[in-house]
Amino acid sequence: YQRARQAILRLDPNGDMAEKYQEILPNDLAVSKEVTEENRFGQGTSKLALFWMMEGEQSQLSLLGGGLMEEFYRINWLKARARRDRWKEEVSLVRHEMLWTCLWFEYHKDMWEKRALESTEPGKEAYAKKQMGLWNDFAKKARLMFQGKHVDCI
Repeated sequence: YQRARQAILRLDPNGDMAEKYQEILPNDLAVSKEVTEENRFGQGTSKLALFWMMEGEQSQLSLLGGGLMEEFYRINWLKARARRDRWKEEVSLVRHEMLWTCLWFEYHKDMWEKRALESTEPGKEAYAKKQMGLWNDFAKKARLMFQGKHVDCI
């Protein structure tokens, strides 16, 4: 490309072709990380390589003519939408997991409380109360850490 560009520029007396056939730098040839790292951070700020932006008189890349650029932008929009939908689903799942964690701790606290009330031996009752206190602490800490972040109780 560089040799052909230089030849065209030497043959162009007005220098009009220099704008159309710009120099390609190493940055312009970088492989898009969207293919190799689908979920990477900052994909919205990616810019296209120079050769994707070139327009000819009968360009296949034309947006107006429904060319490759239109398809390219549609595909990128669909990929961004799918990424957004995955993250929305992930947020929903994490919020439910926070609720389930709180409910799990409360379930164990209630189970040990029931065992403490049903026990006839002082040693078993003391152990059950200790376990009940432990699970109650877990439940309190989880409620405090997840306050305002998880799905409300059903």
